Amino acid sequence: MRILQVICSLATRYGGPQFLCMELSRELVQQGHQVSIYSSDVDGDKHLEVPLDYPVLERGVEYRYFRGWTRPGKYMVSPGLWRALRQTVADFDVVHISGVYSFSTSAAAYWCRRREVPYIAFPHGSLDPFLRRRNRPRKWFHAKLVAERDYRKASAILFNSTEEMRLASDWSGFARSEGRAGERQKQFVVYGGVGSEWLEERDTAAGERFLERFPELRGRRLVVNLGRINFKKGLDILIRSFAQIARGREDLRLVLAGPDNEGYGSVVRRLLAEHDVLGKTTLTGLLEGKDRFAVMQQAEVFALPSYTENFGLVVAEAMSTGVPVVISDQVNIWPEVLQADAGLVVPCDPQATAEALRSLLDDPARARQMGRNGRKWVAEHLSWNVVGAQMIRVYEEIVRDHRERRSSQGEISGARRVSLPVRDK
Repeated sequence: MRILQVICSLATRYGGPQFLCMELSRELVQQGHQVSIYSSDVDGDKHLEVPLDYPVLERGVEYRYFRGWTRPGKYMVSPGLWRALRQTVADFDVVHISGVYSFSTSAAAYWCRRREVPYIAFPHGSLDPFLRRRNRPRKWFHAKLVAERDYRKASAILFNSTEEMRLASDWSGFARSEGRAGERQKQFVVYGGVGSEWLEERDTAAGERFLERFPELRGRRLVVNLGRINFKKGLDILIRSFAQIARGREDLRLVLAGPDNEGYGSVVRRLLAEHDVLGKTTLTGLLEGKDRFAVMQQAEVFALPSYTENFGLVVAEAMSTGVPVVISDQVNIWPEVLQADAGLVVPCDPQATAEALRSLLDDPARARQMGRNGRKWVAEHLSWNVVGAQMIRVYEEIVRDHRERRSSQGEISGARRVSLPVRDK
């Protein structure tokens, strides 16, 4: 099968969707399919140092980057991506489009419709009510102009969890606007995958190198948060809850491991100072490579009290290393965490979060058992070979439905359907 992935940018600053796109594509190649990724070179207000407008092969996946501009505001526009989709989208059996409020989403959906190529739309949590309320006028305008049509006419919608699907269910872009009144597109739930490296045994050498970089962590019991320093991660909640449990205790240390996002780091430092825990907190900045595994393997508890989280891939990564987790009930993997007995789920509240952290820190045996439970659940459900096989079944169903629909349309018209090239003005 020939599969095209379209995503606004692959810059690491944008978090989970970029990682999932690349890792899924590699797995699909491993399972015998041809995969291309079309993206822009946008990296905030800069550009990625990548070759433009021609394919680059990496681990079997074909990457094509196109110059993008992010003015006005943060909206990316890429004429090169538009041209490439117009010229080549018909070469693929199915197109996997990530995003809602983006040029890349609308461009890919438009040319899929023009070339009669089936496509699956993947909102990556953007349709969560919490996020829909942010910048509401701009999002409402974009949705009415293009996004609702892009999603209504998709062959299917993909979600990373049943909770994400439930929260997004009232969005008007899902109902068909014409024909088959009231019927919705097919909707699929496929978890995000976790790389096999997360399930490997503890790398003591990497852990020692990490502690040499941050010697203040040696011998301390670590509460770790790994991810972007962003408003939605609930770091204000985490700081207030940590301040409660760390009062009078010198054995605890809070680790905020991730890059500053949208300048929120200054807010975090101010909150840490206000609650008198700046001296008990280590902000590592961006961690890459084995440092990501090392910080998680040093953790006693992983905490993510987010206000909204599409799936919570980093929660799954923590579970895979045998770390118990404390997460909010707005992190969409929370039902699976409870089912696996891999951690504690709390509302977005500092007191509840503090009590959950304290209960695990004060009961190490229970925490270790939860860590073992989480590691087992991830190995059984989130390995990339399992996730990749599920996605292939989704693609095959979409392609089969598309072919059957075209065939039935040809029969209804009473003539054999002949595909002709589309002439662009």
